[in-house]
Amino acid sequence: MAKKELSSEISEDIVSAAGDDIVTGTPTSLAPLGSEVVGEFGMDDVSFPRLQIAQGVGPLSDSFAKGDIVLEGEHKLAGMTTESKDGGTVEFTVLRITKTFEEDIPFDSGELPRVASTKEEVLRLGGTTEWGRDEAGEGIKPSFKPCADALICIKGDADDKSLYPYEFGDEVYTFAQWKIKGVAYTRAAKQIITAATMYYRSGLKTGSFIMTTEKAVFGGNTVGVPRVLRGSFHGAEFTVWLGEFA
Repeated sequence: MAKKELSSEISEDIVSAAGDDIVTGTPTSLAPLGSEVVGEFGMDDVSFPRLQIAQGVGPLSDSFAKGDIVLEGEHKLAGMTTESKDGGTVEFTVLRITKTFEEDIPFDSGELPRVASTKEEVLRLGGTTEWGRDEAGEGIKPSFKPCADALICIKGDADDKSLYPYEFGDEVYTFAQWKIKGVAYTRAAKQIITAATMYYRSGLKTGSFIMTTEKAVFGGNTVGVPRVLRGSFHGAEFTVWLGEFA
């Protein structure tokens, strides 16, 4: 039997295996809400803290070093691991991950990139998702690149309940939105999707990941990139608890 290869796309088999954890397009539904919340609310109405990796440029560069894992632009959760320093780790569980395509425009252009849910939508916008060549044979990079929006649950320090306000047993947690794009897409999003097809086939909520950051060089520029490793399986009760949120 021919060996089945994993592509960069999310196949029907992967979506089926992972259930509601992997979404193609923008998720609009919420977990069941109490009777106090009335109206047609969706994910666009919910604001989660953002998880980011500092790169030495932009707003985070004033307070954080390159490679720092930062929550809501204020709290350092871990730093970059080097040969001489252990930067620490972040343990998280993915509740939902959504693949989209974002327009690749210069960082300092001042313009907002367009976002498409599918390759077909990219084509309708006049964009591309694959490398091409011009008449001279020079490579033309795609105008839209894959990215992922992940809703994650982060395990925290029991001594800091203000940052981690959700409790389960003796542990504390918080929820965050992590937009994964650029080199991080290959190093983090693809690891998560691969896990959904392999050891977390019962659902991404059934186990955690461990993330650190490390140095990488691209085009002569040094950046901090995520390194995502397999964590541990959760008990059934904790998995059910996570399901109450997404």
